[in-house]
Amino acid sequence: MYRYDRIKTKEELLLPLKIKMENNIDNADRLLVKREPVVSFKAENFTTFKGKGSYIVLDFGKEIAGGIRIITRSTDKTANVRLTFGESLSECLSTVGKKNATNDHSTRDFRAVIPFMSDLTFGQTGFRFVKIELSDNKTLTVQNIFAVSKTQEFDFEATIKTNDKDLNKIIDTAIYTLKLNFQNGFIWDGIKRDRLVWCGDLNQEIITSLYCFGNTDNITNSLTFLKDDTNDGEWINAIPTYSAWWVINLIDYYRLSGDKEYFENNKGFAEAILKMVDDSITDDGRMIFDKKAGMPFYLDWPTYEKEDAVIGTACVFLVASKKFLELENNNSALSITKKLNCYLNKKSKYKQVTAFQILAGKKPTKDDLSLIEKNGAEGFSTFMTYYLLTALSELNSLNSIDIIKEYYGGMLSKGATTFWEDFDIKWMDNSSTLERLPSENEKDIHADFGRYCYKKFRHSLCHGWSSGVVAFIIENIIGIKVFDGFKKVVVKPNLIGLKTINAVIPTPFGKLEININGKDVKINSPKEIKIVVKD
Repeated sequence: MYRYDRIKTKEELLLPLKIKMENNIDNADRLLVKREPVVSFKAENFTTFKGKGSYIVLDFGKEIAGGIRIITRSTDKTANVRLTFGESLSECLSTVGKKNATNDHSTRDFRAVIPFMSDLTFGQTGFRFVKIELSDNKTLTVQNIFAVSKTQEFDFEATIKTNDKDLNKIIDTAIYTLKLNFQNGFIWDGIKRDRLVWCGDLNQEIITSLYCFGNTDNITNSLTFLKDDTNDGEWINAIPTYSAWWVINLIDYYRLSGDKEYFENNKGFAEAILKMVDDSITDDGRMIFDKKAGMPFYLDWPTYEKEDAVIGTACVFLVASKKFLELENNNSALSITKKLNCYLNKKSKYKQVTAFQILAGKKPTKDDLSLIEKNGAEGFSTFMTYYLLTALSELNSLNSIDIIKEYYGGMLSKGATTFWEDFDIKWMDNSSTLERLPSENEKDIHADFGRYCYKKFRHSLCHGWSSGVVAFIIENIIGIKVFDGFKKVVVKPNLIGLKTINAVIPTPFGKLEININGKDVKINSPKEIKIVVKD
């Protein structure tokens, strides 16, 4: 059952903060001054496009989910314009096909007709910049150009503040990233491209949203859609591990929400997935998938089609089985655990594979710690960061915050206002920032990087799966462990060098406030929550 009636959408009109470029425009700076959003008869001090090829490039200062609203005073009857949206300045100046610029999933480069004295909204994508260019040899007088930001309203949003300003900005940006991807009653993975529901990607989004926004219908809508959209005997999203991720998602949702009814109604589907997985594994632990598996061995993109992807795949199955067995007995989960345990101690050169071995039950070693901490955030990806950091926590690492600041701070240093589909810290070397074009001999941070399906401008710069750093901070630095939908919460802080952290987190019973100052822990919680504080 899908629910949309409780979902509320907020629409905001945002003025551009800067004019990045202009050509043959009169009074361009008037677009930075807000007027009432209705067509005016008072024809003075408006912005005028003076003939074919005149254009303006606007910077709205942050990533936005939505489009632009153009309010005009006059045209020569109608005017044809070309609108190009961009998550970076360089993408805004691109044409489809240039450095893999696309209109995939959302149209961000198109032509539009603007009539006389009009008030119209154009576009529905993810963007920060927009270029408006007049295609006719006419004049176009514009009163205002607003960005139309569309976000979901939540009853309450978490706040987390520490004594570290850089870490606070990372937390706020991650929450904003996830918020933008709550669209149309579901949780998308990206607002420009990948505005789909991907089951593996959904895990960090579910966990983080339950901590930050509470139990929203977007979660069950997304899980139910994935179930309904998959035929019997097929893999979710055509990926075996993504079917296992559905089991993980169901259990994580139940653990944090306490929604027993949803769990019981969908437990049978989870059990069917576990049986499907078990039937694909031989007694000696070989995994053999049918032709319906489009990506038979998949942990993440950096390990895809690498030998270690087999280990990573086995570990996702083990995590799903382990989580299910924590709730109740299941023969398929027991069988999977028995047959795949041989993968727990196989050597891997990949940090994320080693992290999943630890999450799947491997006894951590000093070698594991050395591998994951080696060269800091090198080898991290936005999809895997939550799991890598969680594995580091199990390894009692003291470097998690430094790695978070190196990795996520690296994106911020390149002009990010939301976190990306992927990021490699090596991209920082001699590269531009999002709000300017590269200088001579400098790389374009958006147009010259990316891999696999997200090369160059196709790369999404607002991806929900990159928000998992917030869930990690809540679970492993504030130190919250939730039982039975917040009926019991164990708090065991581990500040790793921080001095203070203050958090207000939504629960099914109301706000949970935790204030930590050194070893002093103060908690204000609803009476329904049993709080246990550990040193």
